[in-house]
Amino acid sequence: MDQLIFKFPFSKRYYEQDFFVAKNNFAAYKLIESWPSWPGKWLNIYGASGSGKTHLAKILEKKINKIKLIDAFYIDDTIIKDLENIDCLIIDNFDNNIEEKLFYTILNQSKQLENYILINSISSINHVSFELKDLKSRINSFLFIGIELPTDELLRVIISKTLSEKQISINPKISDFIINNVERSYEKMFKFLKEVDELSLSTGKSININLIKKVLNQ
Repeated sequence: MDQLIFKFPFSKRYYEQDFFVAKNNFAAYKLIESWPSWPGKWLNIYGASGSGKTHLAKILEKKINKIKLIDAFYIDDTIIKDLENIDCLIIDNFDNNIEEKLFYTILNQSKQLENYILINSISSINHVSFELKDLKSRINSFLFIGIELPTDELLRVIISKTLSEKQISINPKISDFIINNVERSYEKMFKFLKEVDELSLSTGKSININLIKKVLNQ
């Protein structure tokens, strides 16, 4: 019997109970959970797109009263004044997209104010070729924690949660088939599930092996 398919608007929710802890993200999660008892005050969590970095940032945001979470793309010099009124700054989606002098000023001011900093990035920020020597020195003050590629267990959770948010449930055997045939990447998996959902909606058919194969062969 085919499932009934309804198109619901997708909303991103970041609840701590929804964050699935696995071997690949355990170290990063434990550090967020243990705030403010970090080995140092500055932390860089890095990992592939879709690996849960923003989710962890949102978990930390709810733990601290005076905190600012901002996408690196939107950072400008107005942030300097904000630093005086917060205990922690979270910079999400860092991709060497902050002007170096401004970035150095942010770090220098944060050090003087003894603020916590969390920077999320795809690659570790200590691999960025900064031109300012003083900035390079400040970067060395960070603790670097990577989130590795997802395990099968985590991929099953991703598949189940992503589809359940769209009111869809599938057989565990179909989940295993997807895991065995899609590149082990957070970004690729989310993209694939989106394409599966769109084909299911456009054809009015339930998600089964044949539909999965059609998406794989596109």
